[in-house]
Amino acid sequence: MQTLGVLVPIDPERPMPPPETRPIGRAALALGGEGIELVFGDTLRAGRMSGMVARPGGWEAVREHPVSALHDRYPSQRRADRFAQILSQLGGLPLGNPLALTMLCRDKLDCQRLLEGAGVRQPDVVATPDGFATALDEWGAGFLKPRYGALGIGVAHVLPGDTLSAARPSAVPGRDDPAILQRAVPPPAGWAGRSVRVLCQRLTDGTWWHSTGVVRQSREDPVVNAARGAEVVPATVLSDATRAAITTLCDMTCEALSAAPDGRWLVELGVDLVLDSEEQPWLIEVNSRPRGRLEALASSDPDRYLAAHVAACARPLRRLAALTA
Repeated sequence: MQTLGVLVPIDPERPMPPPETRPIGRAALALGGEGIELVFGDTLRAGRMSGMVARPGGWEAVREHPVSALHDRYPSQRRADRFAQILSQLGGLPLGNPLALTMLCRDKLDCQRLLEGAGVRQPDVVATPDGFATALDEWGAGFLKPRYGALGIGVAHVLPGDTLSAARPSAVPGRDDPAILQRAVPPPAGWAGRSVRVLCQRLTDGTWWHSTGVVRQSREDPVVNAARGAEVVPATVLSDATRAAITTLCDMTCEALSAAPDGRWLVELGVDLVLDSEEQPWLIEVNSRPRGRLEALASSDPDRYLAAHVAACARPLRRLAALTA
């Protein structure tokens, strides 16, 4: 039996629902049947993990269990102190995704500059507040964003003449991040905004698998985010040509980030794109801890998407197991 750790917050005082009731729990049970045991938790001591293991019908607590690698799904921005404690106890254990790549994806400016060098098409970005107004006058519209943002927090659609602040609310409550200004590409006819999230995950042989994708779209709100009321639909609504262009951009993005140091430990990415007036995609953001899109579809149509959600939970863990076998 091979054992991997999954870094997630665990509240020992809060009962956990049976693993069969959650996609990740179902994935854990399936992987256990394949000889890959998962320990869920956030307590490490010298590279050994304490936490919970999925068993049929419930969970079993384990203490200081040896693990060969960790799948990092920890909300480290909101729990920075706890995450620092975890890192101090890694004991040389590899992380998937590696910390350096997680930090790169978090820095929207540095990530864009690296991917620009790889030829990935992205809207222009201005990082200095003194240049915001001039750029916005030229573009006609833009998005003011926190440089280290997440979950769509702090993103504002801006037009010439709007107030352009040098900082935006962070994903961390009570904190502001330096602002960057990204050009708004003209949306498709009839839409205020239309964006696509593609889940990209490594298979056991190291090649990349891409999901069909999920479209977030709104006829009123240019900041198309499900939390703000955007409609969420499968990307099968898009044309074959648009989906082929999306696949090309995802391939370029995954290859560029895989070439970075420790890139072989990169196991999954959430690639966010926006569609322009010609239904052509532009990369706007890369997330190292993708979440939520399959969950939204699975909750609305479980017969169609629940199995896909379970498979997506298991796929990066199989890759980690292959790397450490």
